[in-house]
Amino acid sequence: MSDETIRFTVSLPESLFKEIELDQQERGYQSRSEYIRDLFRDRIVDKQWNNSKEDVVGVLTLVFDHHQRGLSEKLIEIQHNHLVHVLCSTHVHVDHHNCLETIIIKGQASEVNLLVNQISALKGVKVARLSRAGIV
Repeated sequence: MSDETIRFTVSLPESLFKEIELDQQERGYQSRSEYIRDLFRDRIVDKQWNNSKEDVVGVLTLVFDHHQRGLSEKLIEIQHNHLVHVLCSTHVHVDHHNCLETIIIKGQASEVNLLVNQISALKGVKVARLSRAGIV
């Protein structure tokens, strides 16, 4: 792969362009080019991650109602029953009803995705977001 910089033109609806410009400024990017490069890099990591035959690493972020009967047990059971390695987890009590948990996981992308889908479908889980960190 060459490090030569290539310039190209992109056509966008004005509303989308304005949204991108606003996001770029809010995130503190010094240039539109660097902002777009990061978007492309993220998209490429997602593609490589999903197509990988090697183990992948991700961070699952959950927000859930800890008063939901049996939810904690179900979360643990799902994590134990998959061919995914839970490397680390952090549990934080956000308020009286909500917990935030981050779970660092490693395994085949298909198994990680299955684990995430099963957890996100549980009653009481309000947010389940997977950040694809890389390929091991």
